[in-house]
Amino acid sequence: MNKSKFLIIILGLLFSMNLSSQNDFKIGINVGLNYPDIRGNEFAEFNNFKVGYLFGVSLDYYLKENLSIKANVNYERKIKKLELTFFNNQAQETGTENYNETFEYINIPILLKYEFGNSKFFVNGGPFFNYLLNNKINDDYPNDDSELVTEQKKIDFGLSAGIGANISLNEKNDLTIEIRNDFGIIDIGGVPNQVDGTVKTNTIKLILGWNLGI
Repeated sequence: MNKSKFLIIILGLLFSMNLSSQNDFKIGINVGLNYPDIRGNEFAEFNNFKVGYLFGVSLDYYLKENLSIKANVNYERKIKKLELTFFNNQAQETGTENYNETFEYINIPILLKYEFGNSKFFVNGGPFFNYLLNNKINDDYPNDDSELVTEQKKIDFGLSAGIGANISLNEKNDLTIEIRNDFGIIDIGGVPNQVDGTVKTNTIKLILGWNLGI
């Protein structure tokens, strides 16, 4: 799935929810930054990641005045930094080169959201699902180590929790700002063959949302 198809799906979801929305629903759009990490094997701590980004749509269905089910459908890009060190024939370091490996996901969290009384603050939590669309290393990366690691799995699953605040713009529209942590609980593969262990994800996100106020 390329980005243009994903945007068409997002616009279609917005349009369909607009036609069928009721007072119990809020729909919106959101953008944000992510900082991923991994754990689960002895080499995990040596992996370096860069700040990536996400964007998508959101839906809140209110069970009670302050309690809702919140779902997102996001396109998310995570970026891993690869560094190669070069040596001469005397085993002396001669320099380094940096490369990026990008991971593109569809991210779907389904969260129970609680808003604290008449205050602007909220917490939410629940499961998330990631589907890997694509991963790619810079074309000029000199080493192909695909045979040295276990197969990368398409599915990631775990628990997500966040805390944030609503910022009212007018009677129907508001902004949200949230810090969220996606804590993966299954092995997603990509473990070096020479070591034992797993690869499990952990991603901290800063998300800005706009409820469209239908």
